[in-house]
Amino acid sequence: MEFPVLQTERLILRQLTPQDTQDLFEYFSLDEVMEYYDLETFKTAEDAENIIQHFNGEFEKGKGFRWALELKGENKVIGTCGYHNWYPEHFRAEIGYELNPPFWRKGYMKEAILPILTYGFESMQLHRVDAFIDPANISSEKLLTSLNFQEEGTMKDYFFEKGKFVDATLFGLVNK
Repeated sequence: MEFPVLQTERLILRQLTPQDTQDLFEYFSLDEVMEYYDLETFKTAEDAENIIQHFNGEFEKGKGFRWALELKGENKVIGTCGYHNWYPEHFRAEIGYELNPPFWRKGYMKEAILPILTYGFESMQLHRVDAFIDPANISSEKLLTSLNFQEEGTMKDYFFEKGKFVDATLFGLVNK
């Protein structure tokens, strides 16, 4: 299967490549980006290479898609977004995303997620998309509710991340 390329007004959504390593390291190495992420803050460019290999490996195994968010005309990746924990037999997947801080609160992630949701519902035959977020991640909550995701509850100590248990609030979007 060929990796789907999607476009928006300001972005090209495409598969990650090794050439994106420095762009990803630029923001995955920031504590503010990794605060709610289930990985430690990146220390080396090799960490970025590894996550690119991981995301592409999940695609090759048919377990998900992770798009690079490339600024049109600038050849710069400002974030990623995509599906993981894809269960075709249950017609559902989880969505995840992150963005380089200079691009926060400018509508880029919503712009990227809209065609990704369309792709999920139409091409992947998803019926449901889940998003798990830290209850303190208000920006992510605002993003999801602006996309019509519904808050479905908070699970106590749901994930074990960075040496401790953390709560997770589940948001869901059902294709009607």
